[in-house]
Amino acid sequence: MSEITAGRVTARMGTPAFPRARGRLRDPAALFAGAALLTITPPLRGPDEAQHFLRAYGITQGDLVPRLLDAQGRKGLYLPARLDRELKFFEDKKFAHRTPGFSYRSVFAAHAQVEPLAADEDMPVFVRYGGADGYSPVPYLPYAAAIVIGRAAHLDFLTMLYLMRVFGLVAATAVAAFAIAIVPRLKWAFLLIALLPTALYSRAVLSADGPCLAFAMMAVALIARGVLSPATDRPWQQSLWLALGAMAKPPQLALILLEAMKRPARALPRHWKSAAVVVLPSVILAGLWTVASSADVAAYRMLDYMDVQLEQFDPVWKLRYMLVEPLLFPRLLLSLFTDYGFQLWQQFIGVLGWLDAPLAGWTYPVLTALLAASFVGSLGVDRATGRRIALACALAVVGYCLAVVFIWFLVWTAINATQIDGVQGRYFVPALPAVALGTAALVRRGLPEAVRATIALAATALSCAAAFQAVLRVDWNW
Repeated sequence: MSEITAGRVTARMGTPAFPRARGRLRDPAALFAGAALLTITPPLRGPDEAQHFLRAYGITQGDLVPRLLDAQGRKGLYLPARLDRELKFFEDKKFAHRTPGFSYRSVFAAHAQVEPLAADEDMPVFVRYGGADGYSPVPYLPYAAAIVIGRAAHLDFLTMLYLMRVFGLVAATAVAAFAIAIVPRLKWAFLLIALLPTALYSRAVLSADGPCLAFAMMAVALIARGVLSPATDRPWQQSLWLALGAMAKPPQLALILLEAMKRPARALPRHWKSAAVVVLPSVILAGLWTVASSADVAAYRMLDYMDVQLEQFDPVWKLRYMLVEPLLFPRLLLSLFTDYGFQLWQQFIGVLGWLDAPLAGWTYPVLTALLAASFVGSLGVDRATGRRIALACALAVVGYCLAVVFIWFLVWTAINATQIDGVQGRYFVPALPAVALGTAALVRRGLPEAVRATIALAATALSCAAAFQAVLRVDWNW
C-alpha cells in the first residue's frame, strides 16, 4: 500500500526516512493556514501569550533558569520600558471583546496614537514572569532567536511579537510535518491532529503547546517506525524527541512507556541497553529541570483571589496532606470530569483566545467523529504485536492524562476546591498521536486509504475555516 504524505508525496515503508524526508520538511496546508491565522489573531490574545513573551525574552538575557527575584520573592526579568508599556497596553485589552460592538480595529487605532518614549525614559523595569518561569528554555528557542534579531534591528513590540510568531510557526510546523512524512500508515491521521483548531491556534501564537505537540508527534512517529520496520529503529533519535517533550512539559515523560511496544517483555533482558538509551535521558533531564526550577508555576497568583495559605500549592506539602486525605485527589478528579467534561472536550477540539472564542457549536461533534474515523487504518501487524502496541499506547495515554491533572492538583488546587483547578482541554492534545497509533494497532481491516485521505482533508478544511471564523467573530466583530 502506498504511503501518502501531507505534501502528497508517496514513500515506501522501508525507505530510510531522514535522507528522503529532508525534501518534505514542510506541510503546505499547515503552514499556510497557520500564517493566515497568525495575522488575524490580535496581540496577546493567545493563552498566557504575554507570559510566554516574557519567558522567551528572559532566555535571550541568559536567564535559562530564572533566578532574579523581586522584594516578594517572585521571579522576573528586566524589560525595556517601551516594551513593558506596549505589553501592558495589549494585555489590558485581551478581554475588551466582551464590550458590545467591540473590534480590535479600535485597539490598533488607539495604539497608533500613543507617543513613543524618549530615550531617557526607556529604562529597564522589573516585570514578573507570571508563571512561564516554570518552563524550560526548550519550547522557546525559536522565539528567542526572533527576539535576538528584533533587538539587533531595533524592532518595536508589535513587529517583534509577530516575528516571534512566524519563527515559532515555522519551527513547530516543520517538526510536525517531518513526523507526518516519516510515520508509517497514519499520515492522514497525523495531518488532521496537526490541523485541529486547538493545534493550529497554538502554533499561530506564542505558546509552549505547539512545540509540545510537535515533539510528541515526532516521538510517536519514530517509535512506530522502529516497530513496523525494525531496520529503521533509531533509539537515539527517539530518545532526543522524548527528552525534548519531557523538558517542554513534564507530563510528556509518560510517553517513554511507548518503548514497551517494541518487543515482548521476555525480550527486555536482551535489549535493556537500547531501552535505557530511549528512556533514561528523558527521566534524568526532566528530573534535573524540576529540581532546578523548583517546580515553580507561580501559584502565588491564586492568592490574589483566594483566602488560602501558600503552602497548599507546595507539591511536597500537598503529598504529605494526601497521606491524611487519600481520597482528596480521586474525588476532585471525578468532579472535574463529571462537572466540566463537556467544556474540556470543547477545549480539546478548540476554544480559542483565552477560552472565550468558541467554534460554531456543530463543528465539535463533526470534527470529533472525523478525527476518530481517521484513526481507523490497520497497521498490518499480527494480533500479538497489535495488542502489545495498543497496550503500550494505552499506558502512555493514561499516564500522560493522569500526570496532567495530578500536576495541576499539586501546584494549583487548594484543598477546599470542588475540582482540580487550572486543567484545560488543550493540555491533552499531545496524547492524540499515541491514541491514533493504539487504535490502528487493534484494527484488522481499516478504511481504505482514499477514504481516510478524504476524511482528513475534509476535517482539516473544516478546522481551518472554523478557527478563522471564531477569531474574526470574537476579536474583529466580523
